[in-house]
Amino acid sequence: MDELAYRMRAAEPGDEPQLKQAIGITMARPDGKRTAYRAAAQRGEVLVLEQYDTREHRWNIVGFVEYHVRVDDTVTIKDAGSIGETPHSAIIKHLFNEALGSAGAREATAKVRSDATAWNELLGSIPGFYQEGKEYSRPHYYLIWRWSPELAAQQARRKQRGRRV
Repeated sequence: MDELAYRMRAAEPGDEPQLKQAIGITMARPDGKRTAYRAAAQRGEVLVLEQYDTREHRWNIVGFVEYHVRVDDTVTIKDAGSIGETPHSAIIKHLFNEALGSAGAREATAKVRSDATAWNELLGSIPGFYQEGKEYSRPHYYLIWRWSPELAAQQARRKQRGRRV
């Protein structure tokens, strides 16, 4: 039986070296690499996507999402990243959908620097996300994104109807 080429799992503190090496820019740090993952992994707030390398016979991390679930089932997406110098949309979308679904989120929020165009376009393309506002936190402006499962379902239905025509 063939093994799946991808798998999703909670990050462990020992994943930090591979995360540092594999992940380029992140949503929270669009102009440089993130330096620490260990504390978030210890809290169980990091989900990683791995790809199996058939030549080396090992799993390699290709993306991550760091999130926090509040008591009221509201999710705050703190950071995300993927291999490469720009966000890989399929990897990030898969991670976001898994994090929001597994947490049973009633809603979610994310803040992205307004000058991180690739990240803002990516969030805008994920069903259920919409730009709620903007804030200033020295030295950058941030766009505030909100997600709701109702809006995600509504947009998915609209997309399905568009395909049937």
